[in-house]
Amino acid sequence: MAVEKRDRFLSIRISRFLMKTVGFWHAKSKAEEQLLNGILSYTICMIGSSLWIEATEMYGTKGDFYAITYTACSAMPVAVVLMKICFFLKNRKEILKMLRYTEDHFWYAQYDEYGNKLLEDINKKGIILICTFIFFVQGAVVSYMLAPIIGILILKLHQNVGKNVSDRKLPFNVWIGVPTNVSPNFEIIFFIEVLSLIHSGLLFCCFDVLLGLLNIYTAGQFKLLQHRLETALERVVCTDIVKSLDQKRKQELYEEIKRCVIFHHELIWYSEKMESIFMYTTLCQLMVSGILLCVAGFQVFLGRGTLIRRTIYMSHANACVCQLFVVTFTSNDLIEESRAIGHAAYNANWQVLSHKHDKRIRNAIQMIMVRSIRACSISAGGFFPVSLETFMTVMGTAASYFTLLRNFIQ
Repeated sequence: MAVEKRDRFLSIRISRFLMKTVGFWHAKSKAEEQLLNGILSYTICMIGSSLWIEATEMYGTKGDFYAITYTACSAMPVAVVLMKICFFLKNRKEILKMLRYTEDHFWYAQYDEYGNKLLEDINKKGIILICTFIFFVQGAVVSYMLAPIIGILILKLHQNVGKNVSDRKLPFNVWIGVPTNVSPNFEIIFFIEVLSLIHSGLLFCCFDVLLGLLNIYTAGQFKLLQHRLETALERVVCTDIVKSLDQKRKQELYEEIKRCVIFHHELIWYSEKMESIFMYTTLCQLMVSGILLCVAGFQVFLGRGTLIRRTIYMSHANACVCQLFVVTFTSNDLIEESRAIGHAAYNANWQVLSHKHDKRIRNAIQMIMVRSIRACSISAGGFFPVSLETFMTVMGTAASYFTLLRNFIQ
């Protein structure tokens, strides 16, 4: 039963798998803890390798503006991923504790019929967002991998293998003091770059997938609370005043509203905890996204590269837009549902309560309404809440940067 319960939602399984592939998840045994620590060590090695590859390529392209913008498209995601890893390593214990709390209180808790249907809908939404995001990110990874393979196939078609090895290209240029286009150096370096590329792709999407999933499931908890508030006084609607109910029913009603107040307080605490963990990584991501979209668009429309290179940067742009949409859309969902708590409390048929005899219940409902005035959100470094408006702002900024860059080139 435990396994069946744990594997109920595909969106959660995907997120858990992605986080485990980079070593960020809580372990259930000592052996699993050692395995995750080993994976985390491998992750650090791979991101270090990616950073070294990008640094050497950036150094080798100095003085060539087109080459610098070409390298910047792959270097900026690596830099953002590195900052995310550093921050998550610093707060690893806190993150793992929050994930345990999420599993126990949100993902694997017992729900009624309405709650189960609500979580099924959230799961479907999460699957669509996560799979679309992963598809575009891995599309960019595959396009990098295919570029040299296609080059080798072209060489074979022209029967030039072994005659003109200088035409063989790696996904990323490196300078290590030995020829990189001859065997077995080419194959070894290609294998290392592919490993680094695949793991960088996983790192690029895993943290944002987790943030998006936490956002929509937390928003679902707020929606569940709205339903509880709206139905708490359903049995009172047919009566003129609550005084017609006996004392036991009044006490049950008060206890239910009190539980709603406590649950609302817990959701606010959880949202603030989530914000404190993701606020700085989200700020870094938003700052880079506008520049990355600008540079990728420059390479697609104004660059001097081949069709394969343009395809790579079309994949880059798609992945970046999808990443930005996942983060802002799910964060906007959290804002809207947390703000809607006040409306749900107002619509809870409180007008049928006796002003004289049911003051405690009315005060509890009023407390929920007051607390919901300030919506829960994921902020970018504490400067502004992330929402769909942020998505449009970043897209507009990227378009402005692109126009400025185009005028500069012309």
